[in-house]
Formats: sequence, C-alpha cells, structure tokens
Amino acid sequence: MSKSIQKINKKKEEISKIEKHRKRLIKLLFSDCEVVEGSFIDVLVRCGRSGCHCEKEPVHPVTRLSWWENKKLKNKIVRVADRQRIRILSDNYKKHKQAMSALVKLNEKEKETIKTVIKLKTIKYE
Repeated sequence: MSKSIQKINKKKEEISKIEKHRKRLIKLLFSDCEVVEGSFIDVLVRCGRSGCHCEKEPVHPVTRLSWWENKKLKNKIVRVADRQRIRILSDNYKKHKQAMSALVKLNEKEKETIKTVIKLKTIKYE
C-alpha cells in the first residue's frame, strides 16, 4: 500500500471522528431543553434607602441576568423563586453557544482535512 493511500485512510478516520462529534453537537443543539439568553450573575447592590447600612458599601445580594441587545447591555433582576430555574436555563444557553462555536471549528477542521485528501489524490499531468 502506498504512503498516499495510507495517509488518505488516516484522513478518512479523522473525517469519521469529526462526523461523530458533529452528530453529538447537533443532538445538543436540537434537543428539547429550554434556554434563556444571558449571563447569570450574583452581585451585591445598594438599595437606595436613606439610613440603610448599605449606604457605605453594597451588601444586598441580587441575582441578575445580563445580555446584549442592539449593542446595549441589558439587565434583569431574577426573582428569588426563579433563581435555580433561570440558572439552569442560562447554563443551557451557554452550552448551546459553546456547541455552535465548536461546530464552526469542526467545519473548518473538516474542510482542511478534505483539502489534504484532495492534494494527496492529485496527480500531475505531464
């Protein structure tokens, strides 16, 4: 078996691994889980009431959901009763964004692998 055929077979294995990874990413992206756009963050704030002990430094814990909309950062206070659910939905959104990014990188890797296979198969006409 020639070296180029061995290299092509190796590239076929790479493509097979890429396809398996792509299927896992697509499965996540099309799953039925709900998402909420934004970053979930716990912060300390001042309440604004005069005479409160928070006037000197912020001490009241608040949970916010932050996201970008029309090039502006938007924030929404998350009710205490909703915190656990919104944290999960925000984490789901983060996983979806990561999967999209991984899918883009995977497509680029696949493209480069296919280009290499084409080069290996190319002969010179003389």
